[in-house]
Amino acid sequence: MNEGKPIIELLPPLDKKCKITVALLRAAFSLVPIGLGAIIWAEYGWLYGLLVWTAAVFAGLIILSKLKIAYVPLSQHELSHSATAILKWYAAKEICGPKEPHSQPESPNINEALR
Repeated sequence: MNEGKPIIELLPPLDKKCKITVALLRAAFSLVPIGLGAIIWAEYGWLYGLLVWTAAVFAGLIILSKLKIAYVPLSQHELSHSATAILKWYAAKEICGPKEPHSQPESPNINEALR
């Protein structure tokens, strides 16, 4: 009878290395568009700098949306997440997650099944 309440998967705790990784990724998503815009502004003028900055911000937003689709649990896609929260999910699952290779379950040998 508890069908209306969705199950929310909690973010696993991050160690210090993962928190630093998230902070560096967040800084990159913020500072790279500003840096590109400033360099183009200095070389070619304010209009081109503004256009490059806008394009870089949109590219960052597209990358963040792809990361949200890939790494945030499906039951939480409709919730709003900040860029930092999306990067925390990415770091927890991809960078700092389990290091063992993904193994497939053993399938029975087809020759033994035919005997």
